[in-house]
Formats: sequence, structure tokens, C-alpha cells
Amino acid sequence: MIQEKGKSKLLLLFGISSLSISMFVYQVILTRVISAIFTYHYTFIITSFSILGLGIGGIVAYRQLKNNKTNNQFLKDNLIKKIVLMPISYIFVLGLFYILPFSINILVYIIPAMVPFIIGGYILSSIYSEFSDISNKLYFVDLIGSGLGSILVLFSLDYLGVIKSIILISIISSIAVIFFVNFLSKKYIIAYAVLGMFVMSIFVPQNYISVMEKNFGSIITSKLKTFGNIISSGDKAEIVYTKWNAFSRTDVIRVDNDPNEMIVTIDGTASSPMYKFDGKDGSLDIYKKDVEYLPYTFGKKDNILIIGPGGGRDILYALAGKSKNITGVEINTSTIDAVRHFKDFNGDIYNKANVKIYGEDGRYFINRSKNKYDIIYLSMVMTSSALQTGYALNENYIYTVEALKAYIDHLSQNGKLVFLAHDEEDMSKIVATAISALSRNGVSVEEATKYIAVINKDSTMTHNHGGNSQIDSPLVIIKNKPFTIDESNRLEMEAMAGNNKPLYIPTSFEVGPLFHLEKGHLTFNNFLRGFPFIIKPATDDKPYFYNFNNNALMLLIILLLVVLLGIYLLFRPMLKQKNTAKALIYFGALGTAYMLIEISLIQKFILYLGHPITSLTYVLAALLVGSGIGSILGNNSTFNKDKKIYMPPFIVAVISIVFVEILDVIFKYTFSYNLITID
Repeated sequence: MIQEKGKSKLLLLFGISSLSISMFVYQVILTRVISAIFTYHYTFIITSFSILGLGIGGIVAYRQLKNNKTNNQFLKDNLIKKIVLMPISYIFVLGLFYILPFSINILVYIIPAMVPFIIGGYILSSIYSEFSDISNKLYFVDLIGSGLGSILVLFSLDYLGVIKSIILISIISSIAVIFFVNFLSKKYIIAYAVLGMFVMSIFVPQNYISVMEKNFGSIITSKLKTFGNIISSGDKAEIVYTKWNAFSRTDVIRVDNDPNEMIVTIDGTASSPMYKFDGKDGSLDIYKKDVEYLPYTFGKKDNILIIGPGGGRDILYALAGKSKNITGVEINTSTIDAVRHFKDFNGDIYNKANVKIYGEDGRYFINRSKNKYDIIYLSMVMTSSALQTGYALNENYIYTVEALKAYIDHLSQNGKLVFLAHDEEDMSKIVATAISALSRNGVSVEEATKYIAVINKDSTMTHNHGGNSQIDSPLVIIKNKPFTIDESNRLEMEAMAGNNKPLYIPTSFEVGPLFHLEKGHLTFNNFLRGFPFIIKPATDDKPYFYNFNNNALMLLIILLLVVLLGIYLLFRPMLKQKNTAKALIYFGALGTAYMLIEISLIQKFILYLGHPITSLTYVLAALLVGSGIGSILGNNSTFNKDKKIYMPPFIVAVISIVFVEILDVIFKYTFSYNLITID
């Protein structure tokens, strides 16, 4: 066995914790990079392959330990070699992603990305095997380290970026080398050399770091992304700004054939234009014929709230409307930084005296705000191509019934809630959601149609998720009072003057399903069923606005069946043994319940903490630390008796049910304290 000494055990525990921190941060960084290369939903595969890597490392360690039980020095030397390889493996993976051109085969990236997990699995398995007498303490520091890592990654990506975050975890894992060695000698001086090398790398000039973060070969050559599409079409373009944070990679793209516009992208997609503006009011007249300007042509327009201003286009429409107070709420702080970085190009619109910009989630902002707004404006940021590639089950609390009700409740007298949609699907679901939200305020379904107007941008472009609809970039205007005849006539006149097509305007242009709903020819349920896609309103409990068909549900059912079949085939021989079968069912149910509780809590806390990344980070940290504490208490004789082995799950079930019931009450009375925000 590897030599055990009292002093070394403490070093061992610190080493495990340091290693766990670095591995957790690495996993999150990996999800960020893969998301930037492919699309968001591919990142979920990272967790599966990280566990696979840990398992492979564990198997290799088990076999070596089995074949070299008496060779203590061999085991010790081999373990040190693997530990020294950890920081090097992080840099290796990052370098590979940097130099590789884009490949549609995700395994090209996933397989080498598993290397640190394989090494980490080897190290952890070796240590758990050799120090099984303190396994509860080892699990404790392992989980505590992962919990600390979940918090560290949030700040490291925000303040250091992806390159320096990799350097940071390389340093942390190098420190783990020092902890792991019982008594260092000259033989292990390489550990200090590795640590020194990564410490010195901190002082690499920032301009070199910026160039590296911008020019990831796997990202800039991807045809799945906006920049790659532009280049492949033959146009010349340049990424002139890049910033990574815990939320995304944000780029600003300059296209040579369009000197008056730059493109702001999030993870290479979700494009938002940044227009050239000289800061003069006269230069805003060109926007007054656009469909986006129509809300400013009638009614009050002094106080404006824009949720998701992106590159600043929606700010320009508010400025063109001579609005006195303009508030923008952008969830991605890097987008705000990008717009401010190019202030000479965009007229410094985010720093104008009548413009205030906040870096947080729009729903979180509106829930805390006590202000009333004449116009609340949202441009729908998800592109149709993104929807086709896995966003159907992406949670979005901006477009739920509860969200629209909150927006409507924050409108001033005769205020307007405005959505710029992509196509017929977005538009129809927004209309259905608006009717549901108005119904919660006591407005009948028939009456609700008098609160809604829909105008289509006059375009011959097809934009309907592969369909043939000519509806493109429709504008949905929802009032908190019925449209007056004068307002309807003015809106129709302004729409026609800008060559935009009214689809439905109360009293002025009443056609289509909304007309039949108003006249009572359709019930609301029949209205919902009358479309070839799902427009049932999303709610906070099921916040899947972009789920327009049942394909996602079928995929989940198929996936569940495949997983259950795989589990059965894998463990079928063990299920024949009575005691083993009980253990498999017990721990299988325990693991499933743990994940379900984790996912539910993350979802519940998004609105409370104001950001999905914040929710993920703090909930995960709490669960990991709690699990670590449970591990250290594992030797408690109270629950170790056979008759009491089922008590902990029962207690967890009771606490979970009670906690979920009182959570909304806790949120209600503590929300105003604003303990945690992202600036």
C-alpha cells in the first residue's frame, strides 16, 4: 500500500479538494466552449462523457492496483505522474480546440476532452482504494471542492475569460500535486516546475490572450454560426471584439460590404444588429417607416422599458420617438460591454443622459420594479435556426403567461406591451399568451381581442421554420385598455405609410382567427387547436415557449425507454440476486430523486436569483456541500442499522415536499432584499 502518515492524510484531503475544484471548473468551461462551437443543447452531453471519463480512469486504476498490490513505490510513482499530467491535460485540450478547424462530428472534440477526466478518475480511484478507511472524509472534501468549484467558475469566467480560467485551474491542479506528495524529494521537483510554469503564464500580455480568445479555430470556421456562414457565402468579415463570460461568448462582427452595421452574436448565433449612428436626432428619421417604430406613432411614449436591447437597435427606435426616459435590461453583460466598446460607431447610445442600461434578466427586473412604463418592448432573440436544433425544451421565463401579466401590470394608463416576433409561430403563441394573461386580469376572451393588434413587415421572405408562410417579423401590440377607434385608425394609417401589412387591428382591420374569436365563433380552446402547430401558452411551471410540436416529448419518451432498456441489460445478471437487486433499486431511485430535486430547484430559483447561471451555480454549490456534509456524517450509527437504512430517503422526501410548498412564500417575502444580482 501507499505509505500512510498522519501528516500526509491532511495533505491528501487538501489535494482531493483542489483536484475536485479544478475538474468542476474545467467541466463548466468545456460546456461553454462546446456551446460556442455547436449549439446550446450539445453541452448536456458533456456531463455524460465526463462521468464516462472518470469511470475509465477508475477501471485503469483498479487493474493497476490489483496487479501491483505489493509494489508500493510503483504505485506512488505512477500516481504522481498522473497528478503532474492533470494541469498539462487542461492546456492540451484548450490548445487542440484552438488549432482544430470545425468538424460536424462532436466526438472529434469530446474524446480528447475526456483526457483530464480519465486522469482525474485514475487519481481519485487510486486514493479511494488505498484510503478506504477514511472514505467518508474523502467524499466530503471531494464534494466540498466541487461545490467551491461551482462558485469559482462563475467569477473566473466573468473576470478572467476562458483562457485565463484554464490557466487558473492548471495552477490549482498543480497545487494539488504538492498536497498529494507525502514527502517531496528532488525526484518530485518536477511538480514545482509545473506549478512555476503555470504561475508565470498568468503574466502573458492581455493582448495575446484577447487574440487567442477570439481566434478559436473550431469556432470561427463553424458554418453553424453567423461568422462562419458569412465567410462561406464569399463575403469578407472580421471578428473585431470577443468576450467570454459565464453566460456566453459574445462577438462583434464587421462585414466589409456593410459599413453602417455590425453584428453582435451570442455563442455565434442570436444575432443582434448594431447600427452606425452619429448621435444626431435628424439621423433617426430613417427608422420611422419600420414596423418596429409603430408603437411610437400613437399614445404616450415618455417612459420606455426595452427588454433585451442587444446591439442597441431598439434603443434607436425609442430615441427616434423622442422618448424621455429609456431603460434597457440586457441579460448578457458582455453585450452591454460590446456596445459601449464601440461607442464611436453607435453614437454612445448606452451612455446617453436619458438611457439607463441594467445587466440582468428582464423578468427579474420587472418583478422588482415599482415603475410604470408607457411602452414595454421585447424583440424575440431566438433565431428560427436555433429553434430547429434543440431549443424546444429550453426554459424561457420571458414569454410565459405570468411574465406577460407582470408586464401588463407595469404599464401606465393606456400603456403598450410590444413584441417583435420572427414568424407566424412566435406571433400566434404570443397572441394566445396575451389573451391568457389578460384573462387573469378579468378580461373576457372576446374582449381581449380588442386589446391586441398585429402588423406584419411587408416582406416576401419566407420565415416560418421551413413552412411557406409570408409572415415575417410581425409586430404584436398589447394594450392594458381596449384600442380606441382613433388609435386603431392611426395605427393602420402609419402601418400602410411604411408599407407594412396589418393582420389584425381592432375595429379597423378585423380578419382571421382573432376576428372569429372576438365574435364568439370560436372558443379559446378551438382557437388554440386551429393552428398546425402548438400555441398553448407557456407558464412558469412549463416555461417552454419554443415547443411548437410534440417531437420533443416523443424524443424524451424514446430516450427514457432506451435508458431503461440499457439499465436492464447492464444489470440483468445482478437483478437475479435478491440483495443486489434491492441495492440497485435503492441507489438507483436515490440517484434519480437527487437529480429531479436538483433540476426542480434550479428551475425554481431562476426567477428568484435573476439569472439561470446564478441559479445553477448556487443551487449546485448548496447541494454538493450538503452532500459532502452528509458524507462526513455517514459513520453516524443512528442510520447505519439495517432497520433504519430507509429513514434518510423518507426524511428527504418529507423535507422536499414541505420545502417546495413554502418556497414561494419565502420568495415572496425576501425577493425585495435583492441579495444576489449580476451587474
